[in-house]
Amino acid sequence: MLADNNLDEVIEDTEMDMRKEIYEWKDITSEFFDSVEELELGELLHHEMFGLFEAMSAIEMMDKKMDIGMIDEKEKAPLTFEVAVKTGQLKLDDLQCDELIGIYDSLFSCLVSWLEGHSPAQTVFTCLYLHDTTVINDKYLASFCNGILKLTGIIRKFITSARVYEEEDFQPAIYNFNLCSELSDQKVVAMMKEAENDIQKKIKSTDPADESYENLMAVFNRMKFTRLLLQCLLLLFPTKSFSPNEMEMSEISKLLTNAVELVPLIKKTISKGTKPDDENDTPNVMGFSPMVNQRLLPPTFPRYTKIKERSGTYNYLEILSQNLKHACKIINCTNYQIALNFFMEFSKKSGSCLLSRSVLQVLYLPVPNKVFGATNLTDVLKDSLKAFIAPAVLMPKNPLYNNPQAKECVDSFFFYNEHTFVMFLEICGFNRARQRDKIARLLDNFASLQDEAERVDTFLDKQLNGETSVGTCRTSFGTWVLYYCLRAMSLFLISGLELELYSVHEYLYVFWYLYEFLFGWIVSALTRADSFLLEQECISEQFKNLSKGQKKSKLKKKKMKPYGRELMFTQALQNVCGGYYKALAGFHKANRIPQPLAEFDLEQIRYEHRFAPFAELSTPPAIGYNDFCSQKWALLKLTQEELFLSAAKHFHQARTILEHISNLDAEMTDILKIAKINFVVMNLLANGHKKDSPVPPEFDFSSHKCFPIIKQQ
Repeated sequence: MLADNNLDEVIEDTEMDMRKEIYEWKDITSEFFDSVEELELGELLHHEMFGLFEAMSAIEMMDKKMDIGMIDEKEKAPLTFEVAVKTGQLKLDDLQCDELIGIYDSLFSCLVSWLEGHSPAQTVFTCLYLHDTTVINDKYLASFCNGILKLTGIIRKFITSARVYEEEDFQPAIYNFNLCSELSDQKVVAMMKEAENDIQKKIKSTDPADESYENLMAVFNRMKFTRLLLQCLLLLFPTKSFSPNEMEMSEISKLLTNAVELVPLIKKTISKGTKPDDENDTPNVMGFSPMVNQRLLPPTFPRYTKIKERSGTYNYLEILSQNLKHACKIINCTNYQIALNFFMEFSKKSGSCLLSRSVLQVLYLPVPNKVFGATNLTDVLKDSLKAFIAPAVLMPKNPLYNNPQAKECVDSFFFYNEHTFVMFLEICGFNRARQRDKIARLLDNFASLQDEAERVDTFLDKQLNGETSVGTCRTSFGTWVLYYCLRAMSLFLISGLELELYSVHEYLYVFWYLYEFLFGWIVSALTRADSFLLEQECISEQFKNLSKGQKKSKLKKKKMKPYGRELMFTQALQNVCGGYYKALAGFHKANRIPQPLAEFDLEQIRYEHRFAPFAELSTPPAIGYNDFCSQKWALLKLTQEELFLSAAKHFHQARTILEHISNLDAEMTDILKIAKINFVVMNLLANGHKKDSPVPPEFDFSSHKCFPIIKQQ
C-alpha cells in the first residue's frame, strides 16, 4: 500500500513538472522582430500549425478594438450601473432639457446601430439608464427609457419572427437584460402619453420667444415620435387572436404620417442636446458606458462598434417610418402575383432596412403561417393561378371543377409545393446580396416543381376525356410555374449587375441570355396565359348562352389583355438588353472591350459559373457555352457600324414601347431616359463617330442600378 502511495506521488510530481514545462512563458519579442527583418516586403511565413485561417482568426492582444479584455493602465475600469448610482455619477432626477435631448438622441443612435448589425451589448445596453429604469425619478427620462426597452423588444420580435436575416445582418441576443417585462405595453404607452401631456402644459405656460420653449418642444417631439413608433409596431404585430385589418391599417398609417412629420423638427434641434468630446468613443457624456458589457460578448472574433452619428440616425428613422407606412399597403394584395411584385419593389426601395422588410414579411405571412402548409396561403395561390391562366379545374362552370380526383390532385400539388412560393416571398425580405445567393437555391426547388406541374397537367388533361368543348388543361399549371421560374432566373442575372459582380467583358453573354431567352420566354408565357384566359371567357359565354336556351353561335372574341402592361414592359426590357448585346458586340468587334490575360482566364469556365444555377431546370433548358459562341461569331460577321445601328434600333424600339405605356412608374421613366440617350450614342457610333478610338466605353449606372448609360469618351 505504501509502495502504491509512493508511486502515485512520483506520478503526480512528474505531471506537475510537465505542466511547468508546458506553461513556462518566455518573452520572444526581440527574437520575433529579428526574424521579421529577414522577410521581404509582402512575404509571409507559413507554418503547418499557423496558416492563413489562424492568422485571420487571431485576436490582436492589447488592442482596444480587438481585445475585449484589454484595459489601458491610463484608463479607469468601465463604469457599471451600480457604481454609477452609488457614486452619484448617474443623474436620476431633475434633468435639464439639454441633458434629456442628449440622452434621447444617443439612445436612438444606439438603437439604429443595433439595427445595422452591431451587438445590443455594445449599442443599446451601453446606456446605464436601461439597466434598471425603476430607480429613475425623472418621469420624462423614465417613460422614454421604458419606451425604448419596449421598442427594442417589439423590433426583436418582428425580426426574429420574419427570419429574413443572417448572423452578420442582425444580432438578436439581449444577454438577459430586462426589456421592461414587469409593465404591459399599454401601461408604457400611457406613461409616455402622460409625460407628453405634462411637457405640453409647460410649453403652454412658456413664452415662445424664450429659449426654454424650443428646448421643451425638442423634448416633446422626441417623446411623441418614440410613442408613435412604438404604438405602430405594437399594432402591426399580428397574434393568434388579432390581425390588423384595413381600418386599423388606416389608423396606423396616420400615426406613421405624424411620426414622419416630427423628424424634420427633431433634426433642427439636434444641436440642443449634450454631446461627448469624441463621438466615436461614447454616445453621450452622461448615462453611457461603452465598455460596460465587454465581458458579455461571445468568445468570437470581435467587431469594432462605431455608434451612428445623430443626423444620420434621424434620416434612418424618417425613411424607416415612410417604409413602414408603405408596407401597410400589403394587406390590399390578395393575389400572389401582385404580392410578389410588391415584395420585389419594396426590397428595391432606397433605405429599405431589415426591420421594414421584416414587418412586411410578418404582415403578409403572419407567424402562424410561417409553417409551410397554411391553408389560407393555398387559397391565395389557387386564386392567383385562376386569375393568371384560368385552368379548367378551377372554373366553377367547368365539369372538371366537381371532379373529386381532379380536386384531390390539385390540393396535393399545392400542399406539397406551397413552400416554394413562400420561399420566393421570404427571399425578397433579405438584403440584395443575400437574395442572389438564395435565388440560386430556389431554382433547384423550381426544377422539381416544374415536374410536379407537368404531371398535374397530364393527369387533368386525361380527366377531360378529350372533351374539347370544355377547354384543355394542358400546360396550365406548367405555364404558371414557368412564369415564376423565369422571373427568378431574370432576377438572378439582373441582381448581378446591381451588385457589380460582372466584369465589363462578361456583359456580352449576360445581356445575350436576357435578350435571347429569358425575357423572350416571359413574353411567351404571358401571351399563352392571355390566350388561355380568352378561351375560358369564350367557354363561359357559351355555357351562359346554353343555359338561357339560346342556340350555339359563334362567339366574338373579346379583347382581353390583362397582362398588356407587363407584356409591353417586358418587351421593352428585352429590347434594351438586345441593344446592350449588339452594342457590346460592336465594341468587341472594334477591340475596345478590355479582355483578361489568356493565361489567367478561360471564358467557358466563367460562362458556366455564371449560369450554373440554371443547369438543373428542364424548362427553359440551360443554354450551353457552345451555343453562345456560335451565335456570337455569327453576329460578329457584321461590321461594327452595322452592329451599332442594330443596337440603336433596339433602343429606339424600347423607347417606342415605353412611350405607349400610360402612367409610367419611376423605374420605367428611368429606363425610358436611358433608352433615349443610348439611342443617340449608338447612332453616332454607327455614323463613324470616333471609329478609330481605342478608349473603351464607360457604363454609367447612376440612373439605374442594372441598365447603364453608354458613354463614348
